[in-house]
Amino acid sequence: MTLKVSAIIACCLLTACAATDDKATVYVEPEKAVEVERPLKEKAKTLTELGLAYYKLGRYEYAEDNLKKSLEIDAKNAMTYQVMALIYVRRHLPEKAQFYFDKAMLLAPTDFNILTDYAVFLLGQQRKEEALLAFNKIIKAPFFKNKWVAYYYLGNEDLQKQQPKLAEIKFYQALQLKADYTPCLLAMAKIRVSKQDFMSARGFIERYLTAAGHTLAGLQQAIKIEQALGDKKMVEKYELELIRRYPFSQYAETLKRHY
Repeated sequence: MTLKVSAIIACCLLTACAATDDKATVYVEPEKAVEVERPLKEKAKTLTELGLAYYKLGRYEYAEDNLKKSLEIDAKNAMTYQVMALIYVRRHLPEKAQFYFDKAMLLAPTDFNILTDYAVFLLGQQRKEEALLAFNKIIKAPFFKNKWVAYYYLGNEDLQKQQPKLAEIKFYQALQLKADYTPCLLAMAKIRVSKQDFMSARGFIERYLTAAGHTLAGLQQAIKIEQALGDKKMVEKYELELIRRYPFSQYAETLKRHY
């Protein structure tokens, strides 16, 4: 190989290397991540859940605001109408509550959670026959498990008809489904007191107080049970707790005379 040819090859190699180095150092700006917009129905669902959370906190104005925004996006979510109805039940606006219950049930006619809330609403409106029909429909639903509310109200109906045995069966069925359902625990305690089964009544009232807290009704019932059992220490404990928690109640005023 001649010196001239060698020089040419060397020159070519140097040019190639320089070109490669230039390419390696070129800065390419990374592509910006494309922002994926959340589906509208998902946004509506989030707003409904937020509205439900505010409803449970008693912040009805905020709840209503979020639910209305949800309906603007998705007008076919039955749960949104259900929560709106419950807000108007709490606000004592039955006509508006009825409107939203109708909307919810039209969209979800087989949703027994909605029907349960509606049945309770009907009972509150003195539409007893309609409510009882709804509750009976709920307990006959084969695949619906959340039947404890229906059993409780049907049990109360049995008590009003002077049929405590039937009521007790329904309360028991409710507690089989939801062991800490407080209305049934208190009702069972009262039934056992009426039967003078005070040890069983104590068990139910203790479960009630654990689940519901020391309510006025619960403490009154607990005092009655412990008095029947002759446990003076427990009577005093519950009486002092009642006075501390509910000092201006009529029952507390009566108890204060003894202390």
